[in-house]
Amino acid sequence: MSKAGFKYDSTFGYADCAGFRNGMCHPFKPINVNTGQQIDILEIPLTIMDCTLFKDYMRLDFKKAWEFTKSLIDTVEQCNGVITILWHNTYMQEENLKFYEKILEYCSEKRAWMTSGEEIAFCKNNIFCKNNI
Repeated sequence: MSKAGFKYDSTFGYADCAGFRNGMCHPFKPINVNTGQQIDILEIPLTIMDCTLFKDYMRLDFKKAWEFTKSLIDTVEQCNGVITILWHNTYMQEENLKFYEKILEYCSEKRAWMTSGEEIAFCKNNIFCKNNI
């Protein structure tokens, strides 16, 4: 991806379970396992994906999904980290849309910096931005 000109990636996660798949909630430079060198791309790990929480994998009801999601958000806040949320357009309806809106409202109440992966990648060397990641 870095050779193709990508500056960041936010796909490092697994579909079967939401959470911190690399054990942290901060962007990082991955290592090429063949060379032992850093790859020139910023990995912003995927934390929550809509279909993971509900019918396809974890099969949580909305109450348990919210408790789990809220816990992830609170943990990220305590660590001054980043939470990446992937919500597909097919989930932008009815209860699933309301759930997504609830996530955004909760993050907004916590005064979270809600932005794009591009903005995080662009800011990664800026001291002001580092304090907000």
